[in-house]
Amino acid sequence: MNITETVYRGKLRPYGKTPGGLTKVFLPDGLAAELRARKTECGDVSPDDFIFPDAEGVFLLVTNYRHRVLKRLAERLGIEKLNFQILRRTKATQAQNMGSVKDIQAHLRQTRPDTTANEYMQALPESVQQRVGSVYLMLTKGGRKAARRDGRKTVVFRFATKCHKFSKLPAVSY
Repeated sequence: MNITETVYRGKLRPYGKTPGGLTKVFLPDGLAAELRARKTECGDVSPDDFIFPDAEGVFLLVTNYRHRVLKRLAERLGIEKLNFQILRRTKATQAQNMGSVKDIQAHLRQTRPDTTANEYMQALPESVQQRVGSVYLMLTKGGRKAARRDGRKTVVFRFATKCHKFSKLPAVSY
């Protein structure tokens, strides 16, 4: 899908927040089909019509959607606050094991990867614990074979200890 304009404070504009704001975004085939079906369900529509218009056929105001949908959803879920930024940060955090920071940056259409990594992605304690356990397993239980049992892609490296001469270092997978 190509983004050709944005809405900000109730006004349609032919530019985005950042230079890369107007760009192609990738949608899963299933979601693209659902959006096409939604648009055709609405009756007589042109390619320029909004997929989710308000009652008058123009774009939804963010404040109305936040109040009518997200606030009620937050109440039902028992969470204090829910807005688009929280949803974006949640998506970035959950996507950590699904691609690189550059992939997530592109998906969120952010200008800098450090913004994605430092401001949007949070550490997941379970993931950190799993990584620490994997490294321990590789260091103590046989290197590459243990790492393969753990299901991780391995890269062989060598490390020096006081117990080994440099020429006879054990191979350890990372």
